[in-house]
Amino acid sequence: RFASDFRSQNQQTSKLGINTWMAAQYIQDKNDGRNVTLLSATPFTNKPLEYYSILSLIANKRLEESGYFNVNTFFETFMEADNDMEIDAKGDVKFKANVRRFKNNSLFQQLLSEFIDIKGEEDNPELIRPNKINKEYKIEQNDLTREQYDLLNENFSETEKGAILTHILNARLIAISPYLSPYYDDEEPSVKEFIENSPKLKQTMDLIRQNRKDIPESGQIIYSELAVAQFPKLKEYLITEIGYKPEEIGIITGSTNKNQRITIQNDFNKGKIKVVIGSEAIQEGMNLQENTTDVYMLTLPYNFTSLRQVEGRAWRQGNKNETVRINFMLTNDSIDVFMLQKLQSKQARYLEAMKKGADVLDISDIRTQELKTSIITNPETRANIEIELIKKKIESEKNKHLADSAFVLRKYEDVLKVKELVTQAEHSYNRIEGYSKNGDANAEYWATQLPSYQKTIDLHKAQVQEVIENLAQKGIDVTQIEHQTKTTEDKIAELDKKLEELPKTRENLLALYKVEKAEQLKMNENRDYVKERALENIVLYNNLTTVGFIDKVLKQKENIYLDNFQNVVRRR
Repeated sequence: RFASDFRSQNQQTSKLGINTWMAAQYIQDKNDGRNVTLLSATPFTNKPLEYYSILSLIANKRLEESGYFNVNTFFETFMEADNDMEIDAKGDVKFKANVRRFKNNSLFQQLLSEFIDIKGEEDNPELIRPNKINKEYKIEQNDLTREQYDLLNENFSETEKGAILTHILNARLIAISPYLSPYYDDEEPSVKEFIENSPKLKQTMDLIRQNRKDIPESGQIIYSELAVAQFPKLKEYLITEIGYKPEEIGIITGSTNKNQRITIQNDFNKGKIKVVIGSEAIQEGMNLQENTTDVYMLTLPYNFTSLRQVEGRAWRQGNKNETVRINFMLTNDSIDVFMLQKLQSKQARYLEAMKKGADVLDISDIRTQELKTSIITNPETRANIEIELIKKKIESEKNKHLADSAFVLRKYEDVLKVKELVTQAEHSYNRIEGYSKNGDANAEYWATQLPSYQKTIDLHKAQVQEVIENLAQKGIDVTQIEHQTKTTEDKIAELDKKLEELPKTRENLLALYKVEKAEQLKMNENRDYVKERALENIVLYNNLTTVGFIDKVLKQKENIYLDNFQNVVRRR
């Protein structure tokens, strides 16, 4: 597809949306374009059609006056798309047109601000919030997790009703714990086995244990949209293995009534409850910020808005701490890759759309290449993704050249038709000339026919010249077309050669990625997230600022991989 081809940007028609649009147009028609006001507490999502849809509700006439008669002209004016790679729920590579940058941004912002008054945190500077640190913990799968993912993919059947959604759900569950796989058929694990043989849960509990040791009064939130039925196991482990008292753990799910939620909220903020395990029920209407230092994201929501809501439980005014950590617990080579990619895409688009100043806003800093290298570590998967990406880009470029060539050749059709007559006449002349030289009794006769055949050739050549002159009067240069056609043919041949070489390229990439994977595993063996957490707790929450302490910490930094550590120390 071309860079700004938006044909794949589609959404299902909404009956409510159509009714709302009709009602809005009727009201404006009866009130001189006025009397329609829309209110929303939700930012734009990752669907670019929403920009056009919202504007069309309240400013359809203005859009038409500006020349945006349909969504295509609107997109072409303000947005550019790349045919970008996404990893689908099954882990396969798919390509779709994604908006990567906004162009004519000053005009775009002018159009938005004329009808939409967007307010965010920056519009309320008096609200003092703690610093927010996003921490990504990339946790290797164990043997049981890999086994369950293999079984999940082997049993996937796209023909079954709801198969994709079921696959997504099960993949997300396995990323939490392999015991949640529908294909796990061994004996029921104990609570200790359930946690400690689930890499993501084990790492989360280890970090909580370190926090309890270093900052015992801190509040910690464990969030998951899934596996709500397993929350009691998390609570039991926190009590029996970490050392919390039963009354220090609170669970909030959809079945928790309002009074219970308020009690848990108040006890958490007072410090009586140290850990809250929450489902989607804590996204809205809950104030859990007063003592909170950490939020552990066991699962990622589907949209950026929900993520902001979860973060907002702790990252808001009234928190006693200067810093809040949002801990993304990611299982390597899992559905977490798909979820994180979606979230980052939505976040980038929302933030960049709201910027002002630059006329072209590039949001390509959130790239699948970065996601692939930072999270997807399986050599086979990485090599397949890379080759698929290269292949699609080559095929896309080839199709573009073929389309351009077809467009040019349509203008050249008349010339080609007449040139074909010249070629046929020359073939006939050569055939008769051969007869005239074969030495038989009819040779002399055929020789007398040659001038007639030559006249036919000359006639068609004259027709060729006439067609060329007619095209020239229309501004079409045949010589340039011929040169362009030859160049295009050479380029297509070059691209075909690259496609033929892809199997060899894949072998080279696979060998490279296997070496990188081995090096990464070796490095991770020596990486201790818990030790990093211990040192981070000292820096962020003990308010130690002496020069000697900072020097000591900076020397230790070399061995602990603490992200942005020097910046944190300087800020403290």
